[in-house]
Amino acid sequence: MGRILGIDYGEKRIGLAHTDEVKLIASPLDTVPAKDIFNYLSNYFIQENVDSIVVGEPKTLDNKPALISKKIKLFTNKLTTLFKKPIYMIDERFTSK
Repeated sequence: MGRILGIDYGEKRIGLAHTDEVKLIASPLDTVPAKDIFNYLSNYFIQENVDSIVVGEPKTLDNKPALISKKIKLFTNKLTTLFKKPIYMIDERFTSK
């Protein structure tokens, strides 16, 4: 059984969290400079068994894509191409509250 990797995309830094092997508890993992993320993930996927990736999908209060959504889409497309893992986009409105 593998982990779920959570990604909070930012243009300068990307926040990462992961579950335990049985997917019961999520814990913070790291904050990585955006320019280094694909190298970091390559090494992480070698060391850890990851079943899927969850990426935060920012939306406005009226359910429209946020300004950064296009960049997140490009990022997730590259993730899919490089790592061949299922990616799930999760609405992240109100998650800071």
